[in-house]
Amino acid sequence: MRVEANNAYASVMYQGYAANKRVPNFAPQDSLYQESLKDESKQLKNVYHDFSQFNPMNFLGTAYIRSKIMESSQSQENSINLTPGTTLSLGEYSGQDVILSIGDSSVSMSWGSNPIGSAYVKKFNETINRMLNGQRDENGIPDLSKLTREQVAELREIERGHEWTIMQMGGVEQYESIRRIGESFDHLIRIANGQMPMASLSPDMYEKIKAGLDKMGIDTSKPFYVNGQKFTFTEGGALRYSE
Repeated sequence: MRVEANNAYASVMYQGYAANKRVPNFAPQDSLYQESLKDESKQLKNVYHDFSQFNPMNFLGTAYIRSKIMESSQSQENSINLTPGTTLSLGEYSGQDVILSIGDSSVSMSWGSNPIGSAYVKKFNETINRMLNGQRDENGIPDLSKLTREQVAELREIERGHEWTIMQMGGVEQYESIRRIGESFDHLIRIANGQMPMASLSPDMYEKIKAGLDKMGIDTSKPFYVNGQKFTFTEGGALRYSE
């Protein structure tokens, strides 16, 4: 398909080609228009075309990018920057802070020096793999039958330590709430950086993000900034971009 546009200053021709997002796409053949299309102020923002782009699991694990607008908003009131290397408190429980740490491609949490949430699961699995020295069963799963009695006892001790941490944080229900609040920030970072569509979030995720920002001192009753991106919460509790 060919589309031609003419005006008093230039003529441009767009040649259609196969797109990978199930919608027509066009490649400008005129250098003048090629340059103008690079102007970000003229580009559509936050436009997604494929249903897979609304599944949050498709975005996890990739490296965080640095928001292009973050530098210009560092002096803004009611703002927070969530970048690799940043650590923040989600509150104190039984005398120790729950710390949220921003990595290169994910967030992790700890209560004092004790990992919680996905950080605990990662440490536990790494311990098993170290004990087994890479041994797998026929399905490619770590072969727990190869563990010695002493190793099983060590793993059970790690589990008991984690159970104690959960109780110190207020019990299973509160632990799960805090864990989900912290891990919701992975989604918030990606949305603020333009790596994930807002529409992929559920109402429950809005609630967790809001609770986490409140714990960090952000006033969510008015517009706020995350990594330079301006947001607001609607009266119904939905997270939205703000002008």
